[in-house]
Amino acid sequence: MAYPVPMAIRLCALLLVAAAIHAQPSRTGRLKLSAGDFYSTESILEVHRLEKGEDAEYKEGLAWVARGAALLGEWDAAATHAAKLRAISEPSSYGHGTAIEVEAQILEARGKKKDALRLLETELEKNATAPVAFRSRIQKRWNQIGLVGRAAPDFDGTLAKLKGKPVVLFLWAEWCGDCKAQAPSFVNIVNKYSPRGVAFVAPTRFYEKDPAAEQKKIDAQWRTTYKDLKIAGVPVSEAAMITYGVSATPTFVVIDKKGIVRFYAPTRLTEQRLASEIDRVLR
Repeated sequence: MAYPVPMAIRLCALLLVAAAIHAQPSRTGRLKLSAGDFYSTESILEVHRLEKGEDAEYKEGLAWVARGAALLGEWDAAATHAAKLRAISEPSSYGHGTAIEVEAQILEARGKKKDALRLLETELEKNATAPVAFRSRIQKRWNQIGLVGRAAPDFDGTLAKLKGKPVVLFLWAEWCGDCKAQAPSFVNIVNKYSPRGVAFVAPTRFYEKDPAAEQKKIDAQWRTTYKDLKIAGVPVSEAAMITYGVSATPTFVVIDKKGIVRFYAPTRLTEQRLASEIDRVLR
């Protein structure tokens, strides 16, 4: 059966929630979720809490329910779950980050974009010494709300060297399965648009304790998976990954000739989608 787009989005969101909730993952529960019954999702989680308490599985499930409520536009429910999640989550944890993100989404949805950005900025200041992954996640949400239309923040002087050129950032990790799956279309994009004056930069960062060993993995991955593409740079830059909110890889940023961000996507893209966004800045 073909569903209308809005219903399909609802079903996908609910299935995403279902996959992440460990509380009583019964066949009945999964069927209710796939049928679009969000209230049953909440009920399943509640039963888990009554039986097992607010354990790690409950917290993870609550995070996904809060995210699911936001995806579905159930803003009152999202607010309730986010507040609960913030109250019971450890600092810099997955649940803590989810609560902050959802609270920002709620503000934006209610027409309070400036308040949403201010909330995220405050949390970034408060968590200035938190792990890179946590800070990147909060910055990602800020970028999703407020980065497009602003001057692209530089990192390590990289963008300054490319002034006057349209730039595409492909932020990746050598171990990332989605990045590897993206490689064929990215190679095609580079080969198509480099001759037209588009500069490509592929920042990454070290994730392991041995930088020398990881650099070898990065170099090997670039030579093989990415066909040793000749681009403007493959810098190892923690600053780039934090600035552009890379809590998920790959992340794409399209910047026009004037240095303004025109597109930001912390996700995989089809070749057609990425090409269409690049075409926009070349017009």
